[in-house]
Amino acid sequence: MIVHFSALLILSLISGRMASAGAQLTFTAIPDQDEATLQQRADAVSVFLGDYIEAKCGVQVSVAYQPVSNYQDAVSALLDNVADFGWYGGLTGVQAGLRSPPATYLAQRVEDTEFTSVFIQGPGPQLTGIADVEGKTLAYGSESSTSGHLMPAYYLTEDGVTPASTIYTGSHDATVDAVINAEAEVGALNSVVWANRVASNTTGGTSVFYTTPEYVDYLWVSGAGIIDTWANIEGASIAEGCADVNALLTEAFLAATSDEPLGEALLTAYSTVGYVSIEPNEYDPIEETGCALGMIEEQYCSEPVPEDLGNVGAVAPAENTGAPVNSTDIPADNDADDADDADDASSSAETDTPPDGTVVSPAGDSTSGAHSNVSGILLALLSTVLMTLVA
Repeated sequence: MIVHFSALLILSLISGRMASAGAQLTFTAIPDQDEATLQQRADAVSVFLGDYIEAKCGVQVSVAYQPVSNYQDAVSALLDNVADFGWYGGLTGVQAGLRSPPATYLAQRVEDTEFTSVFIQGPGPQLTGIADVEGKTLAYGSESSTSGHLMPAYYLTEDGVTPASTIYTGSHDATVDAVINAEAEVGALNSVVWANRVASNTTGGTSVFYTTPEYVDYLWVSGAGIIDTWANIEGASIAEGCADVNALLTEAFLAATSDEPLGEALLTAYSTVGYVSIEPNEYDPIEETGCALGMIEEQYCSEPVPEDLGNVGAVAPAENTGAPVNSTDIPADNDADDADDADDASSSAETDTPPDGTVVSPAGDSTSGAHSNVSGILLALLSTVLMTLVA
C-alpha cells in the first residue's frame, strides 16, 4: 500500500499544480535515452522540484520539461532562453556553461564523480587491451557524447592507437547492436548502459576488453537567464533561502533521499544513490580534452575557465539512509533494451537524429511545453498507478 500511496501522491501533486502553471522554471535534457525514459525522468524532476520550492519558498512554481531533438539544441537552449537549466553529459554541460555565462554547475550524481567507458568486442579472437583497437573498425555513440566518444577517443589518442575507421551510431545501445551485427569490430560506450545490457541479457555475445580510467560526467547546469526568470516570479525570493535560485536548486537536488516518495522517485529515475555539489574546476579536464580534440569552439579554448563555475560548499548533501539505487532498480516500463544512458543521442541536426522521434517544441514556447508536459506526466503516472494496483 505504500507504493500505491506514493504513486497516487505524485499524481495528486501534479493535478494540483495544473491550474497554476504561470509561474514557471523550464529545464531541458540531452536526448540520451528513449522518449519514454526521458519523460519519466522529467516527471520525477518536475514534481520533486515543484514540491521542494513550494515547501521552501511558499510559492507554487511549475517546473516544466522542454524536450529537444539533439545534443546541440540542448546546449543552445540555455543561451536562447528556451530553458533555464538542464541535464547534460560532461562535454555538453561544459559547452552549455561556456556559451551562457555566468552559468552555474548545480549538482551531479555521486556516480558521476567516478564514471567510466568500456570498449567491447564481438565473438572471435579475443582482444586484451586498448592497443588492440589499432587497425579495427570502431563504433562510437553520438559525436557529442562524453562517455561514448570524447573520453574513449582521448584514451586512444593518449596511447597512440588509430582505428582503421569509425562510425557514429547515435546511442550507446546502438553501439552494442552495431558490434553484435558486425557493422563494427569494436565499440565504445558508457559502463552504465553496458551494465544494463548485461543485466537484461542482451549483450549478444559481445564482451568488454578494456575499461577506461575514471572521469567526471553528467551534471545539472543553469544558464544566465534563470536569474531573470526567478526575479519575475512574484514572491519567489521573499522567503529565507530563496533569493538565490541556483543555490536553491543545488540545495534541492542534494536534499533528495530515498526516505521520502518524491526523492526516491527522482533518484530511481536517474539511477543514483544521491546528488553531490560540484567543485570549482572539477570539469576542467573535460574542457581541456574537448579543446584538444577540437570539440569545443576555439574562442572558449583560448579563454580562462570562469572561476564561478561549480558550487562547492553551497550546501551539504542530505544523508541518504535508503538502499542504493542502480540500473536494475528502474521501474518495469523502462525497457533496458531501449534505454540509452548518458550522452548517446544525436549531436546535431546534421549528424544523428534520435530513434524515438522526439519533437522539438517551438523555441521560446515554454508555456505550450509546460501544458503538454503536464499531460504527459498525468498519463505516465496514471499508467504507473494502474500497473502497481494490478500487481
